[in-house]
Amino acid sequence: MNELVAQTQEYRNSLISYVYKIIGSQEEAKDIVQETIIRFISKKHDEIENTKAWLFKVATNLALDFLRSAKSKREVYIGTWLPEPYIEEKAHQNNEMELDESLSMALLVLMEKLSIKERIAYILHDLFEFKHKEIADILQTSTQNSRQLNSRANKKLQTKKKKYTPTKEEHIKLTNSFLKALKEGDFEELRNMFKEEVSLYSDGGGKAIAARKVLYGDNDYISKFLVKVTKHLFEASNKNDVEISTIWFNGSLGVILKENGKVITSYSFEIKDNMILNIFALRNPDKLKYFDSIK
Repeated sequence: MNELVAQTQEYRNSLISYVYKIIGSQEEAKDIVQETIIRFISKKHDEIENTKAWLFKVATNLALDFLRSAKSKREVYIGTWLPEPYIEEKAHQNNEMELDESLSMALLVLMEKLSIKERIAYILHDLFEFKHKEIADILQTSTQNSRQLNSRANKKLQTKKKKYTPTKEEHIKLTNSFLKALKEGDFEELRNMFKEEVSLYSDGGGKAIAARKVLYGDNDYISKFLVKVTKHLFEASNKNDVEISTIWFNGSLGVILKENGKVITSYSFEIKDNMILNIFALRNPDKLKYFDSIK
């Protein structure tokens, strides 16, 4: 039994990351991977030729089942939907973490434009380096169709993906500058760090105040909007305990805003040309609660 569990541990973190990229929930991804491991342990192992392929196939099927059951909730979701935060176990040790754009809100939001099979083919091939023959087996389709799914996914993403990879240092510097400007209510400083075509995605889920639609392409308006909605928190007349700090989640450094010890907003960013191109603000308390596990 211990030997079987040990076999699965080699792939556990990769499986959680994989399923999260499909469904957008780290907690559900952990549950799905745990169920996958249980099924592996109870399986007759002379029937399994390739442990990794078997685990990814079962996890894929469970993820598809989850998406089907969650479809109705997504269809009636209030406002902009963003994935739950992906928080790694050493998220508080910022200097030890490395930039991972495959976990970024920006890519996850883009992948929502793909069909589910296109998304899976893209993730498996481009992010996890599976061969098309292996993907075809996982999706129960032909190798040719796997290639077509991946090709369609890349074409859809290509028009949106930004051909720019920021350095870790660049990301950290801009994140810290954003934190400082927001705390000081410095509209000019915010505008200067935003691309002219900056966009703000804000997810309140109908449970917290948030912009119902994505705010597109106006760095002046978005800077004023951010200052306006946070200014009262930092005023001397506000008697609440307010804290703004940085934390590593979704593969990069982001910002969390706390009021009376409770996280009320998280901000993460997409960066291009040493400026902020997209801001992703989580306000839904059901998603923000996962930050409570970070000490």
